[in-house]
Amino acid sequence: MPGPSGPSGPSEVSGPLAPRIADAVRQWLATGVRLDPETCAFLEAQLDLPGLAALPGAEAAARLAPLLGAAPQGRGAGTAGHGRDGAADQPAADTETALEYLLYPDTALRLTVERLLVHAGWATSESAPDFAPAPAPAPAIASSLSAEVLRLLPPDSPAVLHLSETRDEPQDGSQHAPHAARLVLPVPGWAMALLVRRLRLDRAIPAHLAAAVADHLPEAQVLAVRLALRDARFELAETLAVSVAESSVRTSYESRPDLVLRFIRHMPPSDPGYVEALALWLDLLHDLPPGGSAHAALSARRERLSRAAREADEFTERLGRLNMEILMLQGVHAPALDAAEARRRVRLMDRMCLAVLGRPAAPDPAEGGMYPDAPAGHDLGAFDPATGLDDLMRLLS
Repeated sequence: MPGPSGPSGPSEVSGPLAPRIADAVRQWLATGVRLDPETCAFLEAQLDLPGLAALPGAEAAARLAPLLGAAPQGRGAGTAGHGRDGAADQPAADTETALEYLLYPDTALRLTVERLLVHAGWATSESAPDFAPAPAPAPAIASSLSAEVLRLLPPDSPAVLHLSETRDEPQDGSQHAPHAARLVLPVPGWAMALLVRRLRLDRAIPAHLAAAVADHLPEAQVLAVRLALRDARFELAETLAVSVAESSVRTSYESRPDLVLRFIRHMPPSDPGYVEALALWLDLLHDLPPGGSAHAALSARRERLSRAAREADEFTERLGRLNMEILMLQGVHAPALDAAEARRRVRLMDRMCLAVLGRPAAPDPAEGGMYPDAPAGHDLGAFDPATGLDDLMRLLS
């Protein structure tokens, strides 16, 4: 591996690293994607195959094979299958969308690739930490890495789709063996290019952010946090564009990368919602205009969630008195978010705002019952951001 001094050019970065990433992608394709309930529901809708989830594995494979241009394998997989109404031809758009869904890199693959990227920038010595930050590659180097990885992955590389094992209902009370099958999917060039692009090898994590992640977070969280940073929808290396004449605002204005660094340094790693909070923070910063207040933006989102929780409670209360048909005639719609889930997110925002920005989020004026009353003489003790926020909020109110 290259030493801490870093690579001197694209060939030295992509040379040893690209084959390892390509091997990880090939292994992921060969290990296979499993047809879980969510994937099955998507394919049922996309390919017009109702009841796919209830079919034995071999029969499901035979139905899917001609639609995806795949070769069925497994017990009973030699049976010819057809698509809807017996037609073996499938519109290209439907097939392409299904392949995109099936070949979307999952978290396991992305964590494997991220680990390779982390270790690629450091010498393998006993003194080097396992998750030391790799130097951020220049955009040209990262782009050549993506191109080199794609070059090492031929467009005819197969992917395996494992179908859920389903048992036939025996008529005589005996136990029948499960019908297991799998499909070997062809991966066309456009699908392979899309898979590699979705690994986001062209996104660079600035060295100071990578160093902060390695310094402030436990080993188990580092890779997940790096993935969240790689998924940010704004440039993490952007600079603060303030003219000399406006230099007085430098003391009060923080750029989006500055606010990301603030989160990493101040959000307690012990918080159970750390990665979820970081994703929420990055999404909020993407929509934050230059010079905008992160506190005001977070408070506004918190108020919307608090309102959603109240509306969900009101809907549940009305549903207890009236049936759904009457509510629909009145123009009332079911809430999109469960009240308990909305309140959980509100508390996550409260913890994040207090830890990162140093003050509570502005509460919703109409909010009530969000935090239960503390018993008389309650000892607050040591503050834990994951569990003690309710008590602290009561003190500050």
